[in-house]
Amino acid sequence: MKNITVSVGDKELIFNVDVSDYNQLINEQMPNDKVAPIYNFLSRTVDNNCKKDFRDAVLVDGQPNGIVLMQIGGIVTEEMADNIQVVVKKPKAMQAS
Repeated sequence: MKNITVSVGDKELIFNVDVSDYNQLINEQMPNDKVAPIYNFLSRTVDNNCKKDFRDAVLVDGQPNGIVLMQIGGIVTEEMADNIQVVVKKPKAMQAS
């Protein structure tokens, strides 16, 4: 499990995330629904001591704010990669014989 701290305004939110949490996020995403899965992912993984601050940061009139959620979710999922570098190797041009 990885502990990831994200600052949102003047609040620090701590997320406790592991690979199964991330996999569940990916499995829940549908073509027309991105906000609910990221909200559920972050709600499941935010530290219990940060839940109120999390809700205050991401809910507007009781509705999830997709812009804020996508920013936080992007940071959390990027940190999950933990410096793994994935590079596409270009094939060498075929030489004429």
